[in-house]
Amino acid sequence: MKIRGHFVASMICLVITLCHVSGAWAARSVAISAFGSYQTYDMADVNDAMQSTLSSYPGSSADKESIESGAGFGGGIRIWTSERVFVSLEFQRLLASNSGSGPYAGSTYTVDLDVPASSVVGAVGYVLLDRRPLRFALAGGAGYYLTTGEFVTRGPGVNDRSSLEGSGFGFHGMGLILAQVARGLDVELAGGYRYAKTTDVTSGGYRIRNTDGSLAQIDWSGFTGRAGLLVRVGGE
Repeated sequence: MKIRGHFVASMICLVITLCHVSGAWAARSVAISAFGSYQTYDMADVNDAMQSTLSSYPGSSADKESIESGAGFGGGIRIWTSERVFVSLEFQRLLASNSGSGPYAGSTYTVDLDVPASSVVGAVGYVLLDRRPLRFALAGGAGYYLTTGEFVTRGPGVNDRSSLEGSGFGFHGMGLILAQVARGLDVELAGGYRYAKTTDVTSGGYRIRNTDGSLAQIDWSGFTGRAGLLVRVGGE
C-alpha cells in the first residue's frame, strides 16, 4: 500500500508539473496517443533468482534462458505549445515474465515468474525537422515505475505464491518520427533508451537480497521502441 501511495503521489506531481509547463504557453493543440512497444531489459538479479529456484529440481528447464526483453503498451496526452514544442504525460505497462518446470520425486513442478512494471512518465519534446507530412523530433523525460509481480511454485500438494513489490524513478530519451496520414491523425514511430530500476524489492514485507548480500534489483533499463497513433482532439 505504501508503494502504491508513492505511485499515486508521483502521478499527481507529474500532472501538476505538466499543467504548469503547458500553462506557461498557450496550447496550440492537444492530442491523445495509444501505442504498442518492445523493449530490452537488464534483469540480471531476476534471472539469477529464477535459475537458483530451478536448480532445486534436477533436470529442470526454463521457457527462456533469461528475461532479456518484453512487449508493452500504453497511452497518454500530448500538448503542443508551438509548432515545434510539446509536453506529454503517458502511462505505460511493461511486460516481463518467465516460466520453467522440472521433475522431483516422480512429479513435475512448475515455476512462474512475473515482474511487470507500470509507469507514469512526463516528457518534453522538440521537432528538429518539419517536412510534412513527416516530422522528426527528440524527446526526453522522467517518470515513476512500479512493479507488483509474483513468484509462483506449483506441484503436487504445493502452491507457493510470493508477491514481489518495488518502485523507483527512471529517465528516458527518444527519437520520434511523426507521419501525418489524415487531418488530425499521425502515425508515430519512436526508439531510444530507458534507465529505470528499483532496489527496494520486497516480498511479504521483507527486503529481498542477492546471495552476496546486496539488494536485489528489478531493472527495466535498455532499448525501447514503439509504434502508435496520435489523434488531435482539440486546438488548431
